[in-house]
Amino acid sequence: MRLSFEERDKRTRSVRLHVIVALFVLLVLIAVNALTSSRYPWWLWVLMIWMPLVAAHTAWAMGLFERNKLDRNKEGS
Repeated sequence: MRLSFEERDKRTRSVRLHVIVALFVLLVLIAVNALTSSRYPWWLWVLMIWMPLVAAHTAWAMGLFERNKLDRNKEGS
């Protein structure tokens, strides 16, 4: 199943917004970390949790989850 142009565009904008928000929040957290306790980079924990979520969101936007579901349905038929 191919995604329509409108759906693909909507998903692309959604991922783009997610990435922009994540980068902005991480920049703020890095600044807060530098101002308060620069010895321990605790913002890395946020990065390690958030980036797989962005990757999963990107995979969804590309339609990877829908393709896998359709392939399984074809194999069962």
